Amino acid sequence: MEYSEEKKVELKGPKASIMDIFMISLIKTRELAETSVKNSSRFIAYVIFISILVATMTFAVPSASKISSFRGFRNLFMNKVPAFEMTDAGLVADKKFEMKFSNVTILMDTELDQFRFGNFKREGAYIAIGSKYTKMITITDIEDDSSYNETYSYPNNLLFPTGFNNSDLVKMIPGFYISLVFIYAMLATFAALKYILAAVIYAVVTRSLTVISKLPMTFTDALHMCFYAETLGILIVNINSALGYLISPLLVSAAGIIITIFIIHKAMGPHMPDVDDILDKFGS
Repeated sequence: MEYSEEKKVELKGPKASIMDIFMISLIKTRELAETSVKNSSRFIAYVIFISILVATMTFAVPSASKISSFRGFRNLFMNKVPAFEMTDAGLVADKKFEMKFSNVTILMDTELDQFRFGNFKREGAYIAIGSKYTKMITITDIEDDSSYNETYSYPNNLLFPTGFNNSDLVKMIPGFYISLVFIYAMLATFAALKYILAAVIYAVVTRSLTVISKLPMTFTDALHMCFYAETLGILIVNINSALGYLISPLLVSAAGIIITIFIIHKAMGPHMPDVDDILDKFGS
């Protein structure tokens, strides 16, 4: 049941820009509920803005920094990666190689036919290249073999044609950049869906506040407000991720949830009816 219509306020005024909404979400949170109702047409653009911001912080900037550190893929493949070649006997390289790229560590050791659980020194995600097999592996506990998971495992003779070497990698550079753009787009899409779903949950949980508000606030408006209210928590969580998890991810995520709920309540505060109005409503 919604609060009586005569108690609703009529909203007028200029539309806010995406950056206006961003700043209101961070430093003028008491204006957030009214902004959400007045600027519903800005929601999709704001979701795109936040998802691009998240993907840029967590993937694009670290990836660009890493590529810059080895002075481009061409220099990496020709001067940093050891000389290697795919032969009938398997992949042969003149030395071992290890490099961390984004959240994945790339290992190459052709003295091993394939990597197994005991070949890793720490937890993480790996692309592990042996002489016979290339694997994508995740390990969450270096002491527990049950935490070892092979996402994929392919024979090298299927991945690399005979004669494949460093020069062939250089020819594949455009494909690497296309892959990076694809990953960036997928991360942005995943971020958008994740935070919209979270906003739906917040909107349901806080519906008891928005339904009696003096604002003409629909459930869609409440969802928009909850998404905007997530902004500070989103920034905190993803900055921590971009910096390599300086603080426990679980702790930071919990802090983000608490901050979001606090902002929602602060945003609704100025628009809640007086106690007498609520009692009159239920008494009528």
